[in-house]
Amino acid sequence: MLTLTCLSNQDTLAQNATLRGVVLDSIGQPIPAAMVQAGTDQSNFYITNDEGAYILELNSDSLTTIFFNHPNFSPRAFQIKLYKGEIKTLDIKLYKQIFELDEVKITGTKEEETRTKAGSIYVKGEDLQEIPVGFGEFTQQLVASGALGIASNNELSSDYSVRGGSFDENLVYVNNIEIYRPFIARAGQQEGLSFVNSRMVDNIEFSSGGWETKYGDKLSSTLNIAYKKPLSFEGTLEASLLGGSLTVGGASKNKKHTAIASARYKSTEYLLNTLQTEGEYRPRFGDFQSYLSFDLSGKGKKGKTYLDAILSYASNRYSVFPSTRSSNFQTGEGVSNLTIAFEGKEQLDYDTFQGGLKLIHHFNKKFTSNIITSALVTQERERSNLENAYRICDTQDFNSINDCSTELGIGGGYQYSRNTLKANIFIIENRNEWDHNDHLYSEFGVQLKVEDINDQLSEYQFQDSADYVIDVSNVLDATNTLNSQRYSGYYQTTYLSPNDKHKMTLGVRGTYWTINNELNISPRLQYSFKPEWEKDIVFNFATGVYYQPPFYREMRKPDGTLNLDLKAQGSMHFIGGLNYNFEQWGRPFKLISEVYYKHLWNVVPYNVDNIRIRYSGENEGVAYAMGIDTRISGEFIPGTQSWVALSVMSTKEKIEGDPRGYIRRPTDQRVTLAMFFQDHLPNNPTMRMNLRFMFGSGLPFGPPDQPEYRNAFSGGNEYMRLDLGFNKIIALNKKSENPSEEFMKNLQIGLEILNVLGNNNVISHTWVKTYDGKQYAVPNTLSQRFFNVKMILQL
Repeated sequence: MLTLTCLSNQDTLAQNATLRGVVLDSIGQPIPAAMVQAGTDQSNFYITNDEGAYILELNSDSLTTIFFNHPNFSPRAFQIKLYKGEIKTLDIKLYKQIFELDEVKITGTKEEETRTKAGSIYVKGEDLQEIPVGFGEFTQQLVASGALGIASNNELSSDYSVRGGSFDENLVYVNNIEIYRPFIARAGQQEGLSFVNSRMVDNIEFSSGGWETKYGDKLSSTLNIAYKKPLSFEGTLEASLLGGSLTVGGASKNKKHTAIASARYKSTEYLLNTLQTEGEYRPRFGDFQSYLSFDLSGKGKKGKTYLDAILSYASNRYSVFPSTRSSNFQTGEGVSNLTIAFEGKEQLDYDTFQGGLKLIHHFNKKFTSNIITSALVTQERERSNLENAYRICDTQDFNSINDCSTELGIGGGYQYSRNTLKANIFIIENRNEWDHNDHLYSEFGVQLKVEDINDQLSEYQFQDSADYVIDVSNVLDATNTLNSQRYSGYYQTTYLSPNDKHKMTLGVRGTYWTINNELNISPRLQYSFKPEWEKDIVFNFATGVYYQPPFYREMRKPDGTLNLDLKAQGSMHFIGGLNYNFEQWGRPFKLISEVYYKHLWNVVPYNVDNIRIRYSGENEGVAYAMGIDTRISGEFIPGTQSWVALSVMSTKEKIEGDPRGYIRRPTDQRVTLAMFFQDHLPNNPTMRMNLRFMFGSGLPFGPPDQPEYRNAFSGGNEYMRLDLGFNKIIALNKKSENPSEEFMKNLQIGLEILNVLGNNNVISHTWVKTYDGKQYAVPNTLSQRFFNVKMILQL
């Protein structure tokens, strides 16, 4: 008698075909406790019994990928199509090698292809879902994934730095459509929702450097995100103390057309109340996204022509009426207290439309062409009238607030802004893939980008001490209009040796911008070698020239005017590393380790305050970054994916006219560590625990408007954060006799404890002066420990 252990609910809506069989090892012995899963549906899987038997209910008339996994064997994936009412028997053997069967065919994985690319990792979207990050912020999930060289010191922001680069040096694509982030936000809590919706992500490929010529024109990284193409109806309803989302997807009856759409709402008022500054916070963020795919091929020509569409609208509103702030901080002379009283309001509004169309046509089996059009329309407004009065004094007890023993200084300040930015960006490009033969293929394309940016600036702030103004700074009063066209093109050829030991990609990229009339040529090389060893190791090397033509923010000088002669920043990458698959404790693991060196020229220096970057607007520096990144991932706990990533780095720059020579760059974070672990109760995977730990060593900082002390200090601003998540999965409608009535699959109830250790992580500093003219850097900290309850309903 066939006895099986069912771990979760089956989606029997339209599931009217049955697949069953036995999982065996290489000598024909049954494999108990092997996981058999239908597609990426985590609710439709079984564990084989002592005889290795399994049974799955599948959607009829659709091609389904079946995954077979066991810690002691290499996983296998097969595609099969069953018809209504059909019962199919499929016995599978798990080997160290991959075979092809008659009626089922294994599909090549993008993860294996990524192994041959230096600086790259591949992560499935479903693996990111388990990471506890509050609202499910994709960027924080990406940082926690241990992607090589990535760092973020702000859980409220979607910004990240890669191998010493700035926030503006990272390319982001969703299905080959370039994505932009907000322009004028000053702090992470103002950003709202990042573009990427993690509930729609199928997989990601992240490159920390040395990428191919088909991706270009940034200095630090590329992130390529693939949104899902659902094969049947699916849905997710999520709600938590920080907001909620609804995601639904499906396919047409003939599977030629697919769609997935999601609406999100985020309100971080509960979270922001843990910040140092007390007041009335009114954050309201929402967006809607959809990804549609249409098979336009005629009858009998399925898969020849496709049209994909991505549409997105985001409405973000952030306002705050701050009232007071009181915080103690350590100085070289003891403990001091800063108390600030506020009056006024700060308001940030921005509306963003982003979207694109991609037409894919397969002329034949060897040649495919893509025409892609995309557009960005954004309008952002910043309004602030904030008056403050402060008192700084000595205190005897670090844990006591407002316990003032000796008054050191009093003063006040005022911040005013009336800024409006409008941007319209239109892109049209052609990408082509040409498969010459089994060992040689080429890719080439061209792009035109039209930019129209209008920025109206009116802002200033001042500090007042002892009834007279001592410092008026950041005075901006300008109206800037920038209309331009950018042209780019690339060609690359990839060679695969007949024995698959060697892979080499050689390419060149060119860019031209009508504002500075600069033409840049970027040759690039990627090479991988897989020796015929018993150990599964791939060695990678990449080098090339990378240019970042100036965008609007780099061109804007501190006084608000534009430097139209600003040249592209350049970088030369050298990357070498290895990718090693191995088994330990009878379970699969992966080790990635790389060393790198980047030389940069025509550098535009910048300073960072929270997430706001202020550029000098001049090509006045040279810089370098070097380091080593290591990531190990695998089944630390049987049946779960976990990872640990460690990066050690140094990045410095030399500014023209600075007698100090090379100094630390604002993103010089020497050590970063990211860990993620999953676990579940023995014999009960419906009870799960997830742990995320992040550490980053201190970043440099210095007093404002004193170039001689720029980035001269570092201390007390290490970033350390531990987050925990606990989840319980409850199967729904399990006993339903009519499959068509089984609408809801399962309910997941979770508790997240964020910043478990209650660390006062520093994001920036407030500089205040005392009676005797001394300046103190008072740390501005991020969110404290808080609890989040969430519910996820799988439809």
